[in-house]
Amino acid sequence: MHYRRLSLVVVLVLSLAFSWAALAQNKPIVLKMGLIAPTDHPVAKASEYMAELVQERTGGAIEIQVFPGGVLGGEIELQAAVRSGAVHMASVGDGILASYSKPWHILVMYYLWPDVETMHRIQAGPAFEPFIKEYEENAGITVLAVNWEQGARHLLSKKPVRTPEDLRGVKIRTGQLPLHVESWRALGANPTPLAFPEVYTALQQGVVDAMECPLNWIYTSGFHEHAKYLNLTAHNRYMNTVLINSKVFASLSPEHQQILREAAVEAGVYETELSRQEEQYYRELMENEGVTFVEVDQEAFRARILPLFERYMDEWGQEVYDVIRQSSR
Repeated sequence: MHYRRLSLVVVLVLSLAFSWAALAQNKPIVLKMGLIAPTDHPVAKASEYMAELVQERTGGAIEIQVFPGGVLGGEIELQAAVRSGAVHMASVGDGILASYSKPWHILVMYYLWPDVETMHRIQAGPAFEPFIKEYEENAGITVLAVNWEQGARHLLSKKPVRTPEDLRGVKIRTGQLPLHVESWRALGANPTPLAFPEVYTALQQGVVDAMECPLNWIYTSGFHEHAKYLNLTAHNRYMNTVLINSKVFASLSPEHQQILREAAVEAGVYETELSRQEEQYYRELMENEGVTFVEVDQEAFRARILPLFERYMDEWGQEVYDVIRQSSR
């Protein structure tokens, strides 16, 4: 009796262990994709667009189900879930990849990129491929695309800021990352680490005089209600990276692998276009509500940050910095 029960369990386990390719003969391969972005965010819209491209080009053989809004976890949890296979795919900020490859730490550095075009050319080009491969080998995760541009982070404050000198004595909200605390101190401000949910009240009550974020987060969080100068510092630019579990990816046919890669990159072009349109949209909304946009001396800010690159070189290694610096010329 016990032997029969054991045999039945073995049969069930073996049945569940069929390869993706075998299952695809009878029904679509379903890939769960997790995001922290809400449904109306460019990342979520582009993920749905990618799902449509994949379903169409595979003739319905692969179905990507998108789960936005962090319902499958935050970015760190999503990366871990993709690594384990609990979630098949995700789109996360590129700095998250530093968990498994030191060179990616550099991507959270302020004023790393002279402009957005350089960021795309280097990070989504051949120069960065060795660092992508290192991450893939260490994490057990395959990178499908790195060209999903996110909005630049700018400084919102209660007074105009055009040069680092204008930041003297300004209390600015920062996150908990020591590098960013040091960066704002180097720029002349008085950094005040606070959890994100506390920022609105802190601005309202004068606990801080300034904060930094992309325009969409500033507007949708209402921060502009208590600080009326949007200083175009563009101190941080970054892209989202589309990930897939390496074992899942390897189980797909070469044709389907290529379709996934191409769709992810095409969706990145679409997402970048949406992101740029959104920046202009939120700028117009804020200007209509009395926010003044201030042009700043970005080179003066960059000059204050450069010494920190040397101090943090052991965090990512000289090699990646040299690749970026040489390719930027």
